[in-house]
Amino acid sequence: MVLESQEQVTILEEAAIDKTVTDNHVTQRNVSEVTRDPTARELPAFFYTAMEQVARDEGFTAGQYTIDTEDGSSKGDGFIGELFRAYLTEGDRRETYLCKIPPLNEARRQQFGTMEIFEREVLMYSKLLPLMFAYQEEKGVGREDGFFCIPKCYHAHYDGQSAEAIIVMEDLRLNHYSMFNKDKPVDYEHARLTMEQLGRYNAVSLAMKHDRPEQFAQFKMDPMKEMMGPDHPFIVMLQKTTRDAMETLEPHESRERNKMQKLLDGMLTDVDRYANFELAEPYAVLGHGDCWINNMMYRYKVSGVRSGSKISVVYVQLNRSPGFQNGTPEHIVLLDWQVARYCSPILDLAYFIFCCTDEEFRRRHYDEMMSIYYNSLATLLEKLGHNPQEVFPRTAFLRQLRQYGRFGLMLAVFLVPMMCTRNEDLPDMNATAEMFRDTDNVDIAIYTKHTNQSAYRKRMRAVIRDTVRYGYI
Repeated sequence: MVLESQEQVTILEEAAIDKTVTDNHVTQRNVSEVTRDPTARELPAFFYTAMEQVARDEGFTAGQYTIDTEDGSSKGDGFIGELFRAYLTEGDRRETYLCKIPPLNEARRQQFGTMEIFEREVLMYSKLLPLMFAYQEEKGVGREDGFFCIPKCYHAHYDGQSAEAIIVMEDLRLNHYSMFNKDKPVDYEHARLTMEQLGRYNAVSLAMKHDRPEQFAQFKMDPMKEMMGPDHPFIVMLQKTTRDAMETLEPHESRERNKMQKLLDGMLTDVDRYANFELAEPYAVLGHGDCWINNMMYRYKVSGVRSGSKISVVYVQLNRSPGFQNGTPEHIVLLDWQVARYCSPILDLAYFIFCCTDEEFRRRHYDEMMSIYYNSLATLLEKLGHNPQEVFPRTAFLRQLRQYGRFGLMLAVFLVPMMCTRNEDLPDMNATAEMFRDTDNVDIAIYTKHTNQSAYRKRMRAVIRDTVRYGYI
């Protein structure tokens, strides 16, 4: 996202001492200069503690640098967290970091259970993903051939007792990455890159599970078990959006309507099945969990523009506009690991394909995308010293597709309405959370009242038709 410059002021706090209580003891830290936007919300003390740790780790001189911040979130960006850009400046050196913290709004934190979700994402960045990277490196697999496509993480901290959580990452915009426009269905090259990396990601899980079962045991986590009750807000929203999706069908599509009714009637059973990773064994993997286009960024090859130039940065950013047709994606980074879970590998594939592509794409490329995924997985498994036909045979992959393919439809009924809504028309998350502070009955209509109904009906109806055609419902 492109941010406008803001008028800022510098507050000089000479020899100021900020006392932070952590783990039953008081630590003192010197705060030299802190640059703040006078219109910005006050950030919590743990934010500055984290940035001072980053400053030390990155070689800034104590007492000689400044910290200033800039809001990095836009309306409708997400339910779970808030983004800020932090700038560390010392002399001519200025570094930019993207910081993710739980919502400052208390109602929003409670409504979406954000502290538990941050605990999982901090675990992913600080421990589980680094273990996967170290395993590949020990096997002699480099970045060109393995799975390493996440943003660099400088600092990840979680403390449930004090309700503190923060993740400090690189700002990928500065390395020529940008987001695909969620309003548009994903095209071939973006989908191909995504499928290749998901295949590699899953291959590492399968190989580690065989080579290092004791170490891999800690990967077996599943947040979906917390959402299985019939009165949980997420289940209530899914039931409502499933009924809405049924209304997009044409009058003559009675077969599809009947299958959707069966899907609705058996939703709790399905959710329980998705959460029971034992049913997916021996092929369960550590999945991403939230595999849609807003949780990915791409770097582009742009003909006629020098790589690394300022012009290239500006030019590549244009891909966010609906009319952008130039440039081929050459690399992908996966973001937002807060609902990573141990599950069938099909859950991420089905989520991405049915939520982020359209009917025409699936008719032309669905089978090819599944082959790209599987071949990528098999290639990396071999590099890691395993026989794909023993670890995850193609026949087992196809069986899992039939067993778990409908998961894509379950997520699509919830997500497609928001994908067909302009960002500026999405609700303010803080205001919405305040509205539902005293009730668990969250009204999904709040999130979808400005949905482009024509686009939604066309896209949603196509997802239903395709899941029926593939035999998933």
